[in-house]
Amino acid sequence: MGAHSHIKKTLLSAGVISTVALAGCGANTDTASSSSSPSQERGTVEVFAASSLNSAGAELEKAYEKEHPGVDVSFNFAGSSKLVQQMQQGATPDVLITADQQTMDGARTSVEDLKESEPKVIATNRLVLATSAGNPGKISAVKDLASESVTTAICAAEVPCGNLAHQELDNQHVELGNATEEKNVSDVSTKVASGAVDAGFIYSTDAAYLKKDQDITVINLPGLEDNVYPMALTNLGKQNSVASDFATWLSGEEAQKIMSQYDFGSAK
Repeated sequence: MGAHSHIKKTLLSAGVISTVALAGCGANTDTASSSSSPSQERGTVEVFAASSLNSAGAELEKAYEKEHPGVDVSFNFAGSSKLVQQMQQGATPDVLITADQQTMDGARTSVEDLKESEPKVIATNRLVLATSAGNPGKISAVKDLASESVTTAICAAEVPCGNLAHQELDNQHVELGNATEEKNVSDVSTKVASGAVDAGFIYSTDAAYLKKDQDITVINLPGLEDNVYPMALTNLGKQNSVASDFATWLSGEEAQKIMSQYDFGSAK
């Protein structure tokens, strides 16, 4: 609060002086420097990231903060389309990471703060079909999901994981016998982990995490291409030296090693 009050008073004084004589530019230069420094040296980075990055993101945050004492990295995880919607409504993060290129392209078109951004792919992933523990639905292929006795969790169509799942269902001409639609892939994973559904379309990263504790069956979907995770600095993020450094760090060796431990593929 003290810094803001000082800036406000300096601006007021500079305004008064400028009305008397524009030659008092020394005071104006100091004021400009003071007003820009909070955003450049605030020591915080706000990241909007696709929910499938949740587990890896927590470790990325911890690793970066350990290397940079005093820096606070804050993640907001949600479905990619939800994150873009929040930005369209006025949210101003430093960094956006979506779970596919299509959503990032839409964000750059619809969000003013991203129109001049240059996204960079930092990881890849792939959609799989995973059963709940023990595979009670006896599922061995996507076609088995057509049975009315099988309940399948699927992401909403506007979310990358939902878009990919619907592509697979269309390609195989399968209509789900019983379905529950979720907001994001984390919610689908929760349904699979809890046994609330027989199966769910999740990412291989989510499946790898579940397999650590549960006897789930994972069915690969070779007809689908891997999805990419583009990362973009917003205009606000570009003015934040800490955010710019964090964005660069995400493509570095340590961050990529952490991502690979959670089964993410490296950027190609």
